[in-house]
Amino acid sequence: MDIPYTVHARPDTGLYNAKIGIWLFLASEVMLFGGLFSAYIFLRVGADYPWPVHDLNVTLGFVNTVVLIASSVTVVMAWAMLKMRKFGWYRINMGVTVACAAIFMINKSLEYKAKFEHYAVKLTDGTILTGHMPKDANDEFIPYQVKFDNVTELELTIAGSNKAVDAGPVEHVLPFIQGTAPKFKFPSGTEQELNDKTFGELHASAMEQAQKLLAEKKKELFEAARQAQELADSLKASGDSKAAYAQQVADEKLRAAKIYNVVPDTKVKLVASAPIKFAAKPSEIFNYTENQLVFRDGTAANGKLADDKLTIEVDAIDARGVAVSEKSLAFDHRYLGEGWQKAFVENREHHIAKFEKDFPDRDKSRSATLQKESLILPLNSPEAPKAGEAHGDKHGAEAHAPSEGHGGAHAHHPTLVLEKKDFTFFSNFTPKLNTYYAIYFTLTGLHGLHVVAGAGVLFYFLVFDGKRLRQDPEHLANRVEVGGLFWHFVDLVWIFLFPLLYLL
Repeated sequence: MDIPYTVHARPDTGLYNAKIGIWLFLASEVMLFGGLFSAYIFLRVGADYPWPVHDLNVTLGFVNTVVLIASSVTVVMAWAMLKMRKFGWYRINMGVTVACAAIFMINKSLEYKAKFEHYAVKLTDGTILTGHMPKDANDEFIPYQVKFDNVTELELTIAGSNKAVDAGPVEHVLPFIQGTAPKFKFPSGTEQELNDKTFGELHASAMEQAQKLLAEKKKELFEAARQAQELADSLKASGDSKAAYAQQVADEKLRAAKIYNVVPDTKVKLVASAPIKFAAKPSEIFNYTENQLVFRDGTAANGKLADDKLTIEVDAIDARGVAVSEKSLAFDHRYLGEGWQKAFVENREHHIAKFEKDFPDRDKSRSATLQKESLILPLNSPEAPKAGEAHGDKHGAEAHAPSEGHGGAHAHHPTLVLEKKDFTFFSNFTPKLNTYYAIYFTLTGLHGLHVVAGAGVLFYFLVFDGKRLRQDPEHLANRVEVGGLFWHFVDLVWIFLFPLLYLL
């Protein structure tokens, strides 16, 4: 059965069905992205922190803009060549369109990768340090970890009732042991490895014991209810006025005994046959103190805190959130010191003087660009620059790829070891860093999904629709036109995204 109006236009609308459908679909897409763009504008206007300005890679964004505009041209050319039955040129232009989509996504993946490798650390006084984690001998980034030594026992809490947290040391504890996991002495007195089998047996034993405790508790409650009932009966027999209240108490205790079904938690201690060392990212644990490390399953490892300092190669200092910028904690003698403090002050005064000269009538406090130039100092060398050299080229807090030799003895930035008490938050340049990057990843990620979907459809027309090309090229031309309309919309969205996120 043939579907009508797939090739020829409907008499009432002058359009074939698919074209009507794509316009209705694009109308819904306009509402989706229109709402997201509006949300971005309102969040930016009402932001209570310095909004990132020119923090993205403008060159890469511009290249992607050119690539998408070129793909819009080639998809139109592909449709035109198909209408003129020039099938060879149709394939070439459609192939270029798909290739442009691939180039766009490769560039976007490089941009995303750089952001996942770039970090920001917020100090207690509001200073933000940006940079990269150091690298090991294999050129791999070393993550920030909390390290514990001399752990001799694990305290497990096996939940009796259904709870969000239940002991699962095989999944939540063993992966963070440094070296080989030792054997543990179980409550039964045996010494054995901790694995799925042995923990399963331990869990079953604990639940059996918990059920016995539950039975004993219910027995106590029923006994209390029986005694309350005996008291109520005796008061009734004596005609005491308190009999009604006593009966009410007895009924309530009986009801409570019947519905009581709280299986108690079971605390279990496993003693290690040898001291254990742990190392885990903060996101992989619940919390810790000087003597205890608590994992996400509630298991507590008793030992000694060995290290919770954060090592970062700093490429920029952002003092926009500091009341007195030159007194930032970053310039403490334990960290960057007086040399970089002087460089920061020199850079700040240089840009303020330049701004006052170029724009004598403008308010300095209302210029986001001046705030960025004067209060964000790039650290492009391991040592503080000499006098007069502190206001060179800037890259701000832009998430860039690490430079050659990054992390080794020839690192291009100073390496700081921050004490835990001196910083409150750290994150790579991902949605959890701030509202701007949450919006950035939401908008560009959603747009990227549209690029993949649109390119996938066009690729299908190019590679897998050869039969229609030979037998019914006019129908295929209509399908390409519909795919091209969607592709133009994808390009149009990027035309809005590029200036909104990269330039403004």
